[in-house]
Formats: sequence, C-alpha cells, structure tokens
Amino acid sequence: MRHDTDFAVRYLTDDPVSIREIIESLQGIETVLGEMAFVLPRLVDGLQVERVEVRVREIGQQSPLRELFLVSLFLAFQQDLEHEVVADVASATGYHIPENWDTMVTVLALVLVFYGAAAIKDLVVGKFAPGASQRMLDGLLAELAHETGKSPEHIRKTLEERYGEKTLWNRITKATSRFFAPSKRQDSAPIEVNQREIDRETVRDVPAQYLVDHEADTKLSRPFENVVLELHAKDRDNDGKGWAAVPKGISERRLRLKLVEDVSASEIWGRETVRGDVTVVYERIGADMIPKEIHLRRVIGGA
Repeated sequence: MRHDTDFAVRYLTDDPVSIREIIESLQGIETVLGEMAFVLPRLVDGLQVERVEVRVREIGQQSPLRELFLVSLFLAFQQDLEHEVVADVASATGYHIPENWDTMVTVLALVLVFYGAAAIKDLVVGKFAPGASQRMLDGLLAELAHETGKSPEHIRKTLEERYGEKTLWNRITKATSRFFAPSKRQDSAPIEVNQREIDRETVRDVPAQYLVDHEADTKLSRPFENVVLELHAKDRDNDGKGWAAVPKGISERRLRLKLVEDVSASEIWGRETVRGDVTVVYERIGADMIPKEIHLRRVIGGA
C-alpha cells in the first residue's frame, strides 16, 4: 500500500535565503520525514513502513522561501494483509489505522522536529528548560496521541528509545538545526508547515547551531531518563565510590558509577540491576564521543 501526501514548508523571511541555507533545510526535512519509517510502526499497531520516499516538487527562492515535498509512505500490515480501504484493514486485522494520514505525517514530522529542539535545549540550557518550543512539543504530543490512540507517555518513550543512542541523537538534533536554519539567520522568522504556524517566539526559543556546536565541544555530558543499569562493583561503606555499571542502551562497556543528588548506596545495595535517571559523561577521542562515567541522579526502582 502506498500513500502520497504533500508536505509544504514556508519560511516567512524578509530577505532572500542563501543556497547553503536552502540545502541545509532540505537535508533537515528529508531526515525528519525519513525517520517516520522507524517511529510510525511503534505508534500504529500492526503497521510496517517498508520505506519512505521524499521528493522535492517545488522550491520558491524569493521571499518567503517555499519548499514543497511529495512524501510517499510504502506501508504493509502484519500477516501480509494489504487493503486500500482503512475500514477493511481494521475489520480484517483488528488494528486501528488512522484515517487522516496527511494529518499524521504533518504532526509526527513536527513532533520529531520539536523533540530534536528539546534535546538541543537540554544540551545548551539544561534539562526540562521551559519555553515556547517545549509548549509546542507538549501540544503536538497530545495531538499525536489523539490521532494514534497511544498516550503521550508512550510516544515520549518511543522517541527516547529511538534517540537514546548518541549517533541517532546527533542525527535528529542536526536535522532540527537544519530545519530552522533559514529562519534563525533572519531574526527567527516564523515558519509555516502545511499551514500550521511556528511563530517567532517559538523559533527564537530553539538554540542556534553555533551554541549547539560550542556546548557539544565543551559540555561533554548528557542526561538520560529511566535507564537500566547493570551493577558490577559495590562499596557499601563509601557512598558514591567504588561502583561501576553498564548503562543498557547507552553503552555495553562497564563504566564508573557515581551516586549524586542525595542518592545513597542503600538504595542500590544488593541489587544486580536498577532503573534510574542518569547523566553520562563523555570523553572526546578524535571525532568520537566515548562514554566514560555515569552519574546516578535518581533511583526509580528495580529493572
């Protein structure tokens, strides 16, 4: 089954946009739309996305910059059932398939963009920093939850699992920075995505790329939530010392573990695994960021 939908982006800039910025925005949008192949199946039961094809239909370079894409989703369903009519799929498989795929594509794309924006703000400003972009993400998550029947918490967990790995985290944050590039370089000009406005305040709330680059070079740490730690070393007599752990989904290496923010040894003593909120400290080796140490900020419970 193939579904085609238009994806239109307008950058409400006052001045012409450079070719470099146009290329950056095209690359960012292509990456975001391509990520749907990995995220959609976690949100629609029984759905398989075989591939996503993104084609540029039109670029208008005069102000405002206009970019029109054709997004083709190649879909399949469990048990090799493919039906063009949504009702047939639902009755044959018992799975709920959203009727408005165009809305689904638009909302999910914006969720991915603003999830990347939240990750950028976590790096530059700090975890859970309030602002217009966070409010936008919260609203989009609620709308996507309505479209899919999945809770906002389920959607957040899906995104955390997908982008918890450093390479994929870099992928989505870079795509977000590229998406906003034409606007950020013209006083945070508003953006329209399929006639949905991202206002100037929201665009301005997303840190600029040079701040991201600076923090990535100087602030070699990143927070993670709800991580499973496989504990290896224990020193009950020295709180915060003598511990090591493997942070599942982040690294397969045994790393030094420090207990911080009032976490005590008694909370994890005697356990082989524990689940909690952590900050991972990295070391830059060449072009790579290598995990070196874990700071356990909060214990949630057993794994």
